[in-house]
Amino acid sequence: MALTLLIDPPDFHVPRSNPVQRVNDVFARAAITSVFSLRWPKFRALLDNAARQQEDWLLNRVGLCRDTKFGRDHGFGEIRSVADFRKRVPISRYDYFAPYIQAVASGDTSALIPASEQLVQFTITTGSGGAPKLNPVSNTWMKQYRQAWDLWGLKLFADHRRNLGTQMLQLAGKWDMGRTPGGHQISMVSALLARAQNPMMKPYYATPSPVNDIPDPVARYYTALRLSITQRVGWIILMNPGTLIRMAEIGNEYRELLLKDLRDGTLSERFDVPADVRQSLAGRISKKRPGTVVELEEVIRRTGTLYPKDYWPPLVIGCWLGGTAGYQKTALPKYFGDVPMRDMGLVSSEGRHTIPIEDHKPEGVPSIVSGYYEFVPVEEIDAPQPTALGGHELEVDRDYYLLMTTAGGFSRFNIGDIVRCRGFVGQAPLLDFIQKGDRVGDLEGEKLTEHQVLECAHAASQAVGARLTEVTAVPFRDEMGRPSYVILAESCDFCDDSQAGSFIDELDRRLMGINFLVNYRRREGVLDAPRLTLIEPGSWKRYMQQESDRRGTGDYQFKHPGLVHDADWTKQFQAGRQFESKVLAR
Repeated sequence: MALTLLIDPPDFHVPRSNPVQRVNDVFARAAITSVFSLRWPKFRALLDNAARQQEDWLLNRVGLCRDTKFGRDHGFGEIRSVADFRKRVPISRYDYFAPYIQAVASGDTSALIPASEQLVQFTITTGSGGAPKLNPVSNTWMKQYRQAWDLWGLKLFADHRRNLGTQMLQLAGKWDMGRTPGGHQISMVSALLARAQNPMMKPYYATPSPVNDIPDPVARYYTALRLSITQRVGWIILMNPGTLIRMAEIGNEYRELLLKDLRDGTLSERFDVPADVRQSLAGRISKKRPGTVVELEEVIRRTGTLYPKDYWPPLVIGCWLGGTAGYQKTALPKYFGDVPMRDMGLVSSEGRHTIPIEDHKPEGVPSIVSGYYEFVPVEEIDAPQPTALGGHELEVDRDYYLLMTTAGGFSRFNIGDIVRCRGFVGQAPLLDFIQKGDRVGDLEGEKLTEHQVLECAHAASQAVGARLTEVTAVPFRDEMGRPSYVILAESCDFCDDSQAGSFIDELDRRLMGINFLVNYRRREGVLDAPRLTLIEPGSWKRYMQQESDRRGTGDYQFKHPGLVHDADWTKQFQAGRQFESKVLAR
């Protein structure tokens, strides 16, 4: 994306005024300024004319794909307008595209990929059931995907030029997820992007790619810190804020071991790091860092902890700030300080869908350079003929299902994501991811959404002074068929029983306040009081590890479920004390 000087990453304890660093910083700032001034105004102009740009993108893509099997089956050769496209191509979920994708995976690339393009490989994602889903990656899709990421990164770098020249800590998903019947590589999309990065950027990455191949998350995060704590890290790019918190906690928990490794030039055998990864890191690990140890010991003496806010320069963080994964962002300042945070945008294995452009705001403009986007009002998604809108036709503060058409072979693909329009930049809507559309509780018609559960739970936690990490609501009926919601949280989130009882009362009040149907059902006695069930500390970490292992995708993009429909799901946890809301108790 930008030119960089090929120098060894500086030690964290080297003064910022080091002449080599100053030259490097100046060069990086000049390069980013130059590239940004060339590329961002062009993208900004496209946003002003997003309706025309999107139609042009779509019709060009339709023309390219007219001779693919999907194109022939859907009459692409006769499509001359957006209206024609909508008449010929139905709104569909993944299963509709699966036969075409399987044909490509078996070697028949013409099922989805035009002759003028090449199939590169496949990425993989999993649904809530854990069944693997393949996504074709063509050279055109990859080019457009990188272009969207470059725009996000350019805007971030240009807005925080003081950090240019510092190192970036960024981890990715698994590379080797197997091969298709046709012999094509399968990877997580983040791993593919990392390997396709501009080689001129590599000196600025704090950790090499083999770190991503460490299966055990504790070992992976410890190794990442062991390598990066000696460097002048100014950027952290990790999608899930929970991952950031966990990594910081691991660094503090193992601080004495970390100091020993730095002093001795080792990587502790206590952690399960594959032998080939250890060997590849040997050159970086073997250098002893006594100067860094002295400074870190002073941090521990002064603060009693070892958190990134005390050993790295002021950071800029890129992670999810919105949706159901973003609620943990409120805990980040404890570990990283009060620093700028930029939302990563709505990103999936199928593509990058939004580009956030301001700090501390989850909304972003559609990635109009890498796809065509339509929107269906939430209340119409199951209608026989739902209304499909262009981005310029949305209403502020209304919720929509997002449909995407991409160079990966998907057309009018409903990935199940609900977004909210927060405003506009030119003709492009500012989109805020809210939640997955299938996570709605409906025991007695109350339509309680996952987003409402998490918003109210975290607000209730703050109101009563609790430290809520993760929480899950489960619709439940007892032996007599009486409906209620079971709320699972770890016992360590509350200082005592009184606080736990106050929390479930406050949560009940807030749910009734935000959802009038919940309020009505509760007050008429149709929906029983919610019940907080405490589970043992560490349960959520074990659950995340089990799910990551089961799905085979690692924990990189794991999203904790805020609402689970299956009441039997709770049986995997050891239930402890329970507290029922007394808000409407007689």
